[in-house]
Amino acid sequence: MPIFTYLTKDITGIAHKGEIEARDEFQAARILRGKKLIIISLTTRNEFQEKYLDQLFNKVSFAEVVVTTRQLATMVSSGLILSEALDILADQEPNPRFKKILSSISADIKGGMDFATALEKFPDVFPNIYAKLVRAGQISGKLDTILLELATNLEKERIFKSRIGGAMIYPIVVVCMMIGVALVMVFFVVPKLTGLYSESSIELPLPTKIMLSVTGVLLSYWWLFLIIIIGVTVASKRYISTPEGRFVFDKLMLKMPVVNKIINLVILTNFTRTFALLVGSGVSILESIKIVADVTGNLVYKAVLDSAYKGVERGLTLSAQLLNTNVFPKLVGQMIKTGEETGKLDEVLFKLADYFESEADESLKNITTIIEPVILLILGLGVAFLVVSIILPIYQLTTNIK
Repeated sequence: MPIFTYLTKDITGIAHKGEIEARDEFQAARILRGKKLIIISLTTRNEFQEKYLDQLFNKVSFAEVVVTTRQLATMVSSGLILSEALDILADQEPNPRFKKILSSISADIKGGMDFATALEKFPDVFPNIYAKLVRAGQISGKLDTILLELATNLEKERIFKSRIGGAMIYPIVVVCMMIGVALVMVFFVVPKLTGLYSESSIELPLPTKIMLSVTGVLLSYWWLFLIIIIGVTVASKRYISTPEGRFVFDKLMLKMPVVNKIINLVILTNFTRTFALLVGSGVSILESIKIVADVTGNLVYKAVLDSAYKGVERGLTLSAQLLNTNVFPKLVGQMIKTGEETGKLDEVLFKLADYFESEADESLKNITTIIEPVILLILGLGVAFLVVSIILPIYQLTTNIK
């Protein structure tokens, strides 16, 4: 159904603005009048702008959601009404799209919709787990506590992601610079030297011959290489977009040398932290397994969790399901078993999340320590190759002239 933006006043003269979903303009007006509101303006929201332009230019970042959740949790725990807290956050929000979203959620709550349902209308901003936890907080009457815990865990997740991203910046920048220098050499520097070398009678060193041959092929058939690269990229993306292709890709990522440990630790950190938050918030084990399976980015882990869900549904324990697989470490199954027996599953899982996070940080440091000298070695070899390939023939030419 279309969504209408409205501006109204109540009988006391206080202005109200927001959005309402209705079959047509007449139904929207009827709903507003039923709430004893005087309509000042009622317009159809621009769906194209909302779905495409706003998402493209006013994307809501994960950091913005984290900060807003923390502020909302503080306001609600202080006794402020939820809709009023959302109005305050909307007024001070600089992101236009996020401002509209917060205002829309506030308007929905004022219209009688529950908070979790209002959040579910914006899955690209508030993920499924966010709405599920809010719903659990509403049912248990501990919404303020749930929001505080959610904010704390979102902040941990944000810090964890920033550490991973920060550790990868140096290698990525260096590799991009190396590729850029290589392209400049191939398309601008070497072609100018080719004519000079071809006119001379000196015997060119083997590295120079190799460089000239490779450069000649690239200059003559660059379009073919470009077509091959684009074709392979498009074909790979299409294959990975299929369930079978995505499963194969995720399986390869888990076995990739050097980075496979980091990938596994990141997945395990997110799994244990999310699962702990769900269970600790009162969400059932079955529902928690279903949610973490849906939000797990790797299909290999998702397949295991889907199988575990069916087992728990039949009355088996989650620990027994995970101990019988070679995807999850035995430590996870053993710790979950301890949590099941002691009734402190959420505490055990939070400790596991902290352990995996510290292991991931340590692995990142080790990989960074290894990558830096390897990159420097590659750079050194590249410089040496260029010196031998370019400078040595020029030196021979100047010597012959003398």
